[in-house]
Amino acid sequence: METNKTVERDWSSLVPELLNLIARYLTEISDFVRFRAVCTAWRFSTPITDLPPQFPWILETCRFLYEPHILLYSIISSKTYTIHPPNVLGKMFLGSSQGYMLTDLCDCTTNQVFSGQHTCQLSLLNLLNNHEITLPACDFMHHAYWIGPQQYQIGEFVVCFGYTGCQRYKSAFCCLGEDNWCELESDFKDHFQCFHIKNMFFRLEEDTGVMKVNNLTTGTLSYVLPPVKDYKVGAIYYPVDASGDILIVFKRYDCFDVHRLNLSGSSSPFWVKVKNIGNQALFIDSQGGFALEASNFSRVKANCIYFLDSFSSVKRIDIDTGDLELLHCPFEGTSRWFVPNLVHLQAK
Repeated sequence: METNKTVERDWSSLVPELLNLIARYLTEISDFVRFRAVCTAWRFSTPITDLPPQFPWILETCRFLYEPHILLYSIISSKTYTIHPPNVLGKMFLGSSQGYMLTDLCDCTTNQVFSGQHTCQLSLLNLLNNHEITLPACDFMHHAYWIGPQQYQIGEFVVCFGYTGCQRYKSAFCCLGEDNWCELESDFKDHFQCFHIKNMFFRLEEDTGVMKVNNLTTGTLSYVLPPVKDYKVGAIYYPVDASGDILIVFKRYDCFDVHRLNLSGSSSPFWVKVKNIGNQALFIDSQGGFALEASNFSRVKANCIYFLDSFSSVKRIDIDTGDLELLHCPFEGTSRWFVPNLVHLQAK
């Protein structure tokens, strides 16, 4: 009588084409890391440069100045991750893009920051591989806010808005790999008045809703945009670079309106209110937003806004119907959307 024998499989012999196909569906970076750790063959077949589109994690930022670890939460897997970057203690997180955080080494109290006794010491830090790029000295700012871009690239500008003392604010930009900042206008009231997309600097005149757009490469005024329809003073707006489209999302209470910048045709550019953004989903927090292709993720709804408020409450809003759904998040303090990435950003 024959008995069933367990046949051992040599998983290391899977063809690279099959491994690449499997890796495309690993939209949680923790799964991607475990996949590459199975054996040498799997690791060589899936380099970190082939990381598939990653679903954003929620990064808790309320305790980062005083604790040497960072907490991240995935609403897809409902898992909380703890990481221990060696050089994060005492740094203030200003914003994130492509796995990198813009940080400021905070060596004094909040009162000292706003009394002009602190000089910004900015850097770009990858929280997962600890790669850090030190940015030029920024001695004219005492406290900085990050306003762009959403995706860092070689030769791309990093744009900040900062408090310069005596109730004065200004914005400035630098190109990755260069050793100086170029200062822009200085008569802003707060960082919600300006943003940066595609090397264009947008400035909102809060009283009128008119936007002026400057080209950072040439330094010239490119457009003067009329206000969006039904513009209201006091509404909070969030810029989004959405697969080539420039969107602006206005928020009043739990109501969101999405407008797209129309740059086509012979007429001057203007804003168009939209109810459908196709296959895209918008992820927005207090620092701005970004867009992802919903079809790349099994549990993401297209034509929706995933809004993370200042109390770590996650809301999914249908842009067409306005329907709102609360999603679970274990954090209670301030948080940011964070797209994990393992690839080193290279300056020029």
